[in-house]
Amino acid sequence: MRDYHAHEIGNVAVLGHSGCGKTSIVETMAYRAGATGQIGNIQSGNTISDYSAEEIARQSSVNLSIVPIEWDNCKINLIDVPGTFDFVGETEAALSVCESALIICPSYAGISAGTKQAMYKARDKGKIIYINGLDNPNSDYPTKLQQLKDTYGKGIAPIQVPIMDNNKMVGYVNVAKMEGRMFENGQTHVAPIPEDMMDEVLPIKAMIDEAVANTSDELLEKYLEEEPFTKEEISNALRQGVTDGSLIPVLCGTDRIGISIILNSMCAFFDSANHPKNALIVKDLKKDDEKILECNEDSPTSLFVFKTITDPFVGKTSYFKVTSGTLYTGMTLYNPKEKEEEKIVKIYQPMGKNLIEVDKLHAGEIGAFTRSTTCHTNDTLCDPRYPILIPDTEYSKPYYKKAIVPLGKSNEEKIANAINRLLEEDPTLVYEYNEETKQQCLSGIGDIHLDTVLNKLKTRFKVEAKFEDVKIPYRETIKKEVTQRTRYKKQSGGHGQFGEVEITFKPSRDYDKPYIFKEEVFGGAVPRTYFPAVEKGLIESVKAGCLGGYPVLGIEATLIDGAYHSVDSSEMAFKTATSMCFKEAMPKADPALLEPYMKMKVIIDDEFTGDIMSHLNTLRARVIGSDVFEDGLIKIIAEAPMSEVMNYAVDLRSMTQGQGVFEMEFLDYEFAPANVVKKILNKS
Repeated sequence: MRDYHAHEIGNVAVLGHSGCGKTSIVETMAYRAGATGQIGNIQSGNTISDYSAEEIARQSSVNLSIVPIEWDNCKINLIDVPGTFDFVGETEAALSVCESALIICPSYAGISAGTKQAMYKARDKGKIIYINGLDNPNSDYPTKLQQLKDTYGKGIAPIQVPIMDNNKMVGYVNVAKMEGRMFENGQTHVAPIPEDMMDEVLPIKAMIDEAVANTSDELLEKYLEEEPFTKEEISNALRQGVTDGSLIPVLCGTDRIGISIILNSMCAFFDSANHPKNALIVKDLKKDDEKILECNEDSPTSLFVFKTITDPFVGKTSYFKVTSGTLYTGMTLYNPKEKEEEKIVKIYQPMGKNLIEVDKLHAGEIGAFTRSTTCHTNDTLCDPRYPILIPDTEYSKPYYKKAIVPLGKSNEEKIANAINRLLEEDPTLVYEYNEETKQQCLSGIGDIHLDTVLNKLKTRFKVEAKFEDVKIPYRETIKKEVTQRTRYKKQSGGHGQFGEVEITFKPSRDYDKPYIFKEEVFGGAVPRTYFPAVEKGLIESVKAGCLGGYPVLGIEATLIDGAYHSVDSSEMAFKTATSMCFKEAMPKADPALLEPYMKMKVIIDDEFTGDIMSHLNTLRARVIGSDVFEDGLIKIIAEAPMSEVMNYAVDLRSMTQGQGVFEMEFLDYEFAPANVVKKILNKS
């Protein structure tokens, strides 16, 4: 490839529902553009995009993949993104460096959940929709178009109507230009519009005209006066509309036919990397203030690392976008987060799994370098003389949690290092060690996400492991007040041990603290020097209650009396007496089990409200409020026991076909009902 500059470069995320044909379309685009000599096949496992063992086995994308192509004097860096909802982090990473999005949409009726998610994630990008699979017997192009318009408004601008023959696309009508095109021997030639198609074409032309009219007051006036638009007016309006987000051109075809039209349209309608709207607001570290960073080659060099991949043999590969200036081989840049310099020994242009070495990359380009020791995802590298910090990409928070258990001694020794490698490349994966339960816990977006982690551990790092349910952090408390007097006395020759305490235990109902300690001793029955020892006894005692051995919360312990011996009393004696007193008092104080409650915010389409409400009822949840948004979304606020919502990420995805999202945070502890207590104690 020749050198390309920012005004010739476009970065395009290819989005859509899993199975809609994204990878096959990227494969055919690469072939049409001459980037590859053959069209790979997903079933054969030889596509450019899906190259990992996991992707070949699943026949589905797991990681984003970069495929650069040249077309019409433009360079388009295509980023093929997984359509499975569990890999939303890959979508977020891709969109952080792309100016535009190509959204692949299946041709059958209905707006799929993947289409809706893609449209939402790319809401601030220029977009083209490609209706794929017109050779599918269930395809329904006119209905699909109307549904897109009903869902996304007057900005939907269909450019084509397919010409079909025996369920095969043999040509199309360019409705914007009102010209026919027929395919013949791999070429496209001009042909008249079939007369029997005018009833189908004219309504589509009306949709384009309406969309174009809404791009300016001048064109709207012309539309209202029923004056026809010129081809130039339509073309300019489409480009301007894509740039400002008011228009979304719609194309159609299959994963083999209609691909050149996509390439032509991306070059015609999408912004280049250096368009002013693609400038970034960054932090100028010298001035401690914000500034605008334009994507041009005249500025000091800077780049943003948006993806990291680790391999036990190759090491770490960092994928980046050159956000300004020009990056040359051997350049030394500054990492302001790590406060260290990084020498870029070699620069690569990614092409699927292959890294092609290059001497330089200009602003707007996507590149890679290897074997970094300091660089991580979301890091900025910049000219040391002009330090800046590019804002981090915000990733979806993971709420699906499982405990990971290595299988065998050898895997125990290797698993920590392997997990740390995977954490580097996946910001939507979170690891924590739970001191209380002694479990190693992984949180991901969903079950497919975590299942992929297990497979990566096995295939890439040779580590065998399995998942178990996370243990719920139940707590114990008391419901009534009890006063208990306990003596600890031990004589075994020489000095003995003596301590006696009388303590009133009652509920404090403050579950932020295990206990509140007070003393109301009169007359020196227990010397003040032993009060700390009594409290130490409490600290030890509240670690385990009398029901299931769970930690104790929400008690108030008041030392009201006791006795001591001038020779035999000691701190250890009073600490032991307090522990004994606690154990004797707890069963008498109506002990109760507390379960953790979570606060949830669930955002769904209005159509799923009934199902979500019914399901929340089965989870013992309380719905405490809801908000209705303008775009037909509903936010439901609920409180539910942690034990009931540990798998909510999977449940919500199933009920909403992946369209629902939620947030969850710890709220407080509440009394567990009797049937739940019985179940928990039987298990423990």
